[in-house]
Amino acid sequence: MSKMSANVSPDTTRQPQKKVPLQKLYEDLAHIAQMDLAAGARCREQAQQVLANPGISLNWRDAIAERLHEANHALANKTVTDGDSY
Repeated sequence: MSKMSANVSPDTTRQPQKKVPLQKLYEDLAHIAQMDLAAGARCREQAQQVLANPGISLNWRDAIAERLHEANHALANKTVTDGDSY
């Protein structure tokens, strides 16, 4: 995949968007379990913004979607125990 950056906002407030290299976001998603909760949430939000951006190639969106799915699956397995409920 070619190197690309995407304009993503770190939250839903009206702040200027910052450029996030897609390769870095892709790599960060693979290590999201080692992040603190706030950093992981920001990473997930950036991934969602990439997925919603039709200006980003389908290859990148597919790759980000797969990593986000894996990260969410790992999080569910890590945080839900016998005593936990939704």
